[in-house]
Amino acid sequence: MGPPTVDGEVASATIVDGRGALRSGRFVGALRQDPLAVGPRRGRARRWCYSAAGRGDTVVGAAIAQLGPLVVAFAFATIDGVTATWDARGPATGSNGVGPVPTAGAHASHRGARVQLDGRGGLVLDVPTEQGRLVARIVTSEDVTPVVLSTPTPAGGWNVTEKAAGTRAELVMALGERPARIHDDAGGWRDWTAGRQDRRTTWRWAAGAGLAADGRRVGLNSSTGMNGEGPGEDIVWIDGAPHRVEVTALHPLDEASPEAGWVLRGPGAQLDLSPAGARVKREHVGPIVSEYQQPIGRWRGRLPLGGAEPTEVSLSGVAEDHLAVW
Repeated sequence: MGPPTVDGEVASATIVDGRGALRSGRFVGALRQDPLAVGPRRGRARRWCYSAAGRGDTVVGAAIAQLGPLVVAFAFATIDGVTATWDARGPATGSNGVGPVPTAGAHASHRGARVQLDGRGGLVLDVPTEQGRLVARIVTSEDVTPVVLSTPTPAGGWNVTEKAAGTRAELVMALGERPARIHDDAGGWRDWTAGRQDRRTTWRWAAGAGLAADGRRVGLNSSTGMNGEGPGEDIVWIDGAPHRVEVTALHPLDEASPEAGWVLRGPGAQLDLSPAGARVKREHVGPIVSEYQQPIGRWRGRLPLGGAEPTEVSLSGVAEDHLAVW
């Protein structure tokens, strides 16, 4: 086996240059250095870890973010047309936080709720929601080659993110009295990020996993805003291998309605998200602002898969429109 590539471009996820400083660019393979140990020290340090998986309209996911001394965690699920969400915040401690590299994972516990992420797409959670107790486990059985992006941000900060999508996974979950078990044909996607991002940061994001009409496993990641400059993080994974995709438009159909659907467009790319539910939050806590909409559902349409003719795909997934003042 040769080194991992993006469309034949050989690269490495070594984000450190010969002088030991953080370098910018897009790299292929697992991130093994702690970005916060080598990056510029200006600004507040932040890390987060996110994992999700689904098949059809059944989706479950969770994230843990460490924002300086504060840890914020959330979980969500859609099953049988019902959407449930949970979130909590607390101090960073030995049992609450995000590890220095993706494989270190993340964990959070709060008042009887528990979320554990292994940093490779695996997840264990047990949290209360208004729709009943949400208990879920994602076990990844076939991984993909991750892509790492290291980039400056518009107002002088910097960000490093590892993304992967299209992982084969087993998903077991229950929401109250609603159980679901998807053996080894769920699709997973994940995000691990660390940096000293701008005080005011915005982004739009699309991600998901599923199948092409010809049976190939497909994963999607696309983003504008924070990581929209330079080589970007618009990637399609085909049977585990990453390929660039050009995205020229990513936006909601109606910014005032989180369940109105989203579109993703580009040369050969035409996807539409039909939400089965949504997470919506508008928080203003002192100087900290977090406003986001995250519809959850299914991306359907066509993608150019590895330079071939556009192919029909159906992906469980999410979109996100986020403003953070932190």
